[in-house]
Order: sequence, then C-alpha cells, then structure tokens
Amino acid sequence: MNHPDRVFSFKEIESEDDLVEAMTGHKWPLCYSFYHGKHLYLSDGESEDAPEYSVVTIDKTEGHHGIHGREVGRIKPTGMKADEVHKFIQEMNAGHYSSENPIEVVAEPKWHHSCQLCRLDEEE
Repeated sequence: MNHPDRVFSFKEIESEDDLVEAMTGHKWPLCYSFYHGKHLYLSDGESEDAPEYSVVTIDKTEGHHGIHGREVGRIKPTGMKADEVHKFIQEMNAGHYSSENPIEVVAEPKWHHSCQLCRLDEEE
C-alpha cells in the first residue's frame, strides 16, 4: 500500500457495473474509495488523473473506522477497457488474489468523512 496513513472515505456500491463506472468514468479526490462485495477499493494513487486502487479484505475492525485487513490486489483502471476491469473485479470476488499483505488503515463512510484531500475544491 502506497498511502497507509491516508484517511479514506468509502461509498458502498452494489453492482459490479456501477463499480466499473465509478473507477473508469469519473475523477475523484484522492481519498474517495469504494466498498463492493467483501472488498474495499481504496484510492491509493498519487494523482486524481491517474487513479490506482488497493483492494483490501477486512479481517477485523477496530473502534469506529479502523480496518485490519490484507491488501489482495491493485488496479490502475486508466486506459483499461471496461471488460478488463470487470474481469479484475470478478477475480477479486472469486478470491484469486495477487498478494496478501497485512495492512491497517482508517476508512470512514463517505457521509462521515472530511479531510484535506476532499476539501481542496471548497477552499479554492
């Protein structure tokens, strides 16, 4: 994970199609992330123009927003075709992981979250 100290926000996304659209069709602040199935897709990139997501399983929670889990995959959806992103999500959902690195992060529901990364637009 590139940014384990980042405070992530997440929005639960029910359908795989909606997750693909969210990752490929929009530009988000660097803290915006998604929860789909049993995985967090945490925004772990360096730039809003080049999103990168760390896929994390949740092994246990701590306090209000602490997550202990494992980073099980990574995806950079920019330039990928929708069917490639679908295939990646399906692989994650099937448990075909490319890694299992332990991590601890803070991930807050979007309605509860505010940080410097998502307030930049408001301050300009």
